Amino acid sequence: MKRLMCFSILILFLSILNAQDAKIDSLLKISKETEKQINELYNQYRNDPLADKTWGVEFNLIRFIACNDETTTLSGGFSYFGKPMMEIYFPWYYYKHHNEDYYFYDDDDIETGIDKLFYADARIRLFTGNTSNGFFMSGLTRFALLESRNIWDNLHHSTTKWGIGFGIGWRSFSYRGFNWGFSLSMGRYFTGEEGILNQGTTSMFFLEEATNDSEIFYDLEFLKFGFAF
Repeated sequence: MKRLMCFSILILFLSILNAQDAKIDSLLKISKETEKQINELYNQYRNDPLADKTWGVEFNLIRFIACNDETTTLSGGFSYFGKPMMEIYFPWYYYKHHNEDYYFYDDDDIETGIDKLFYADARIRLFTGNTSNGFFMSGLTRFALLESRNIWDNLHHSTTKWGIGFGIGWRSFSYRGFNWGFSLSMGRYFTGEEGILNQGTTSMFFLEEATNDSEIFYDLEFLKFGFAF
């Protein structure tokens, strides 16, 4: 009888120990899961300067500074930061060039060729990290209007074009809202004519005027500054 009681007490004691071990294991598991969730939240929000911002504007100062008597070029855009790790971006671009290298006579007056280009995009940018900051990939659709006073036939030519494309880039945002970045985009037009512009400008800085006058287009943006609010 005493042996049976001792055996029963031993079993009860071991059961209590096992129960305590199970509780400890359960608490450790919960603690590890909580720590993991805290780390995930920390990694998500420690670099999220757009957490309290919805809109943004951008302007390319380099293009503005490069304007001169012959060439005017402006570039900007506005953004919507409505969802995490995604930006809806609407950039625009304007270019006008008086081509002094090519000219014709009109009633004894010398007239130069004129090129004009305007395009507007709708882009969706998806940031590859866990915040809306840093490297991104994008898809885009583009509407473009090209006009010129042709140097060969003294006539005005114009065309409208539509196309789609993709791009990559990088953005750096501050918690105060200021940001800057760069991007490279490439695409293809499916409507409109080619060879509208006089193509007097061939420098690397204005290469996208040439590409938007063809079937395949691309553009490269450096140091576009902006502000998010």
